[in-house]
Amino acid sequence: MIHKRQKSTSGPLLCLLPVLTVLVLQKLPSVVTESPENATDPKAWFERMNAELHALNREAAQYGWDLSTQHQSRVEFTLESMVQLAQRKSAWLQDTCDEGALYRQHGWPYDRAYYLLCRGPRNTPEELREMAQLFSFIQRIYTETEVCIPANCGLHRPDDDGNEDATILWGNTFVQYPGLTMGHLDLTIVAPIFSQGLTPTVPTKLPHELKCFSGEPDLERLMLLDGIDHVCSGRFPDETVLRWAWESWRMAVGPPMRQPYGRLIELMNRGCMRGANHRDVGECWREELEIPELRILVDRLWHEVKPFYQKLHAVVRHVVREKYPTEASSIDTDGLIPAHLLGGMWSHSWTGYRHDIIPHSINIDQTLGRANWTSMDLVRRAEDLYASLGFSRMTDEFWKHSLIGRGASGGKCHGTAANMFADGADDYRMIVCPRSEAAGHDFYVTVHEMGHIVYYMEASKQPTIFSDGTTAAFQEALGDSIYLGAVTPQHLVRLGLLDSKHMAPEATDFGASSMINTFDYAFLLHMALGKFPTMPFEYLMDQYRWDVFDGSVDYAQDANSYFWFLLERQQGIRPPSSVNSRRELFDAASVYHLSDNTPFVRYFLASFLSYQIYEGLCRSALFGTVSNPTNEIPMPLHRCDLYGSKKAGKLLRKLLALGASVHWTDVLEELTGDVEISAKSLLKYYQPLDEFLDRFIARHRLIVGWEH
Repeated sequence: MIHKRQKSTSGPLLCLLPVLTVLVLQKLPSVVTESPENATDPKAWFERMNAELHALNREAAQYGWDLSTQHQSRVEFTLESMVQLAQRKSAWLQDTCDEGALYRQHGWPYDRAYYLLCRGPRNTPEELREMAQLFSFIQRIYTETEVCIPANCGLHRPDDDGNEDATILWGNTFVQYPGLTMGHLDLTIVAPIFSQGLTPTVPTKLPHELKCFSGEPDLERLMLLDGIDHVCSGRFPDETVLRWAWESWRMAVGPPMRQPYGRLIELMNRGCMRGANHRDVGECWREELEIPELRILVDRLWHEVKPFYQKLHAVVRHVVREKYPTEASSIDTDGLIPAHLLGGMWSHSWTGYRHDIIPHSINIDQTLGRANWTSMDLVRRAEDLYASLGFSRMTDEFWKHSLIGRGASGGKCHGTAANMFADGADDYRMIVCPRSEAAGHDFYVTVHEMGHIVYYMEASKQPTIFSDGTTAAFQEALGDSIYLGAVTPQHLVRLGLLDSKHMAPEATDFGASSMINTFDYAFLLHMALGKFPTMPFEYLMDQYRWDVFDGSVDYAQDANSYFWFLLERQQGIRPPSSVNSRRELFDAASVYHLSDNTPFVRYFLASFLSYQIYEGLCRSALFGTVSNPTNEIPMPLHRCDLYGSKKAGKLLRKLLALGASVHWTDVLEELTGDVEISAKSLLKYYQPLDEFLDRFIARHRLIVGWEH
């Protein structure tokens, strides 16, 4: 099993592995009535199933690792091998689940194992091959496409006022697709409004020298204002370059993916309709999380945190209007925020505005950068964090095979955690390739990915069918909950990243609490600007796909307009121009998780679970129990330091060791005292900031919410 929290950029086919394993490992058998000869021995079936599943998982894990580390010349060979493996698994699962269905008629203790193994879609071998080819195509479009401009950015053409004419940028944009094809990218339909009426000249030949940008990491970094001067050497305002990057990427990758993705929807739906009475692939995805009425739950959770998000949105909208005065006239005080101005290719990181809201001398990202931690330092710090709770340190195989600080051969590096299902060895691996300009993010990725490995290690004594997390959402939540404990002010002082004076109370204008100070508010703002903008997008990306999968939305006619309807209504953002919602575009494809076919709802749920788990571990560390409601945590939640708590670690190890053998509600109750996923802990964590936002909004007389 390979986990990647971040958007993968390692190669065009790496994330085809989960597609194949999920679609093939989960088959529902046809009904069989006769009994096998050894029907009185279901234990033999269970043991044989686990041994064979372990061997198949080991083979799949090796292919996945090879795809993330090998030269591109080997990718097609590995893809064909994976397709053949998928077809072998299909036949094996059909036989194994058919046999298991017979044992169930005689009573046995393996219902959960049977359910986990045999739920889900049933695609034919021919469909699997076509799906593999289609996913390979759209993944290559995403990972290998480059947007290019002439090295000199085109001819100098000032407008009537002597300013650089931005249409030069749009009119000289080229796209390079996989296979080294190059063509002129027609961006006229999304050109700036002041260029209407211009007819850009389409070059008859390519410029001699081009400067090219991949979507990730190049344009994504640019959207975070990192290296923005690399585009035309500062000849245009930042907001112009941001708009160009935002629009050109969507124009480049969206239209080529639109038709093949429509065919993939048809094929995935076929497999699910052959399954356990599923009507579409959305139902298959939701079944994996074992939550009845999942759509109702995610709607409820989002609307519990939406009021806080709306306050944050109002404050950031105010700052954006001040920072970009030329754009202010197009942003109403109660309006939507243009997506390209918010930070990141998907408006998912607003941390660039934190100092405009609360100026403070301490910047955690810069502080981590000045610490000059090597890649190995990052991994050792993460290992120490888990070890302080009583978890085992990383194995010899981990240090031997992990790629730490060196990119995958022939690929683009991204954070990855892998369970290799090795026989006789604890072989767990990580890929971590930090960037010096994103030290804070790198620390998060390292702690998060090691959380996956810790979960694998603790659950490794379970039979193979149970050796993953209780659900995908818990797998994603574990590392994030430990990260919350890693960035408490106390732990930052312990790491030498924060002066202890910032722990002391101080008189502030931010609130009445005597326990927190200006740094606390700045820290919580930094965390909130990184967390809350991701939540509506995670929520909406799956709502969008669910509605497309089940036919509620006409994919051929309304795929793009419906996408923007959701983002405008719930996220409060809009495209730079109304033409971005045109039918022929496909802006959902600008996110890797669409071509990767990864459900987003697991990350949405993990955002809530991580804070619940963190608070539960805090209660365990302080009181030795999580269930006594009279035990009030005697400090703001964000200051609860878990480092070195053997009580919290013992509880966590006990529950991780169960793997998937129990329902997630059993794990959640033991960890938190609750049996439902809730927003209470998350909102408690940000309560001091919520009060600050109220005062900021009142002081500046801001309108909360947006017209749509």
